[in-house]
Amino acid sequence: MDPLAFDYENLHLRVDRGVFELFDLDAAEHTFRVPLRRLGVLAHYKKPDKPGELLFGVVRDPDAALYGTDRVAFKFSSSQAVRVPPGDEPLFREHFAQVAALADRRVV
Repeated sequence: MDPLAFDYENLHLRVDRGVFELFDLDAAEHTFRVPLRRLGVLAHYKKPDKPGELLFGVVRDPDAALYGTDRVAFKFSSSQAVRVPPGDEPLFREHFAQVAALADRRVV
């Protein structure tokens, strides 16, 4: 199976052989790599009309939702949060729905 990739501005997200990788092309020293069974992603918006943050991390429980994970479910979150306008969140949700299907996990 070919790797599943998603590009958004200066981010490159890649899933290959059960591993998720995040590459921030603006900060080349910041990458994040985790097995799919422990990946957690949260889109957090404080105000509906303002950009929110997309957080990537490791969840405590592999049965937790892969996307839409509650902050409490995180064992660790990457220090890099990605700013995402509300209108672009469905792009990430669609991508992570595909990733969750590969990992036999769910999205919220």
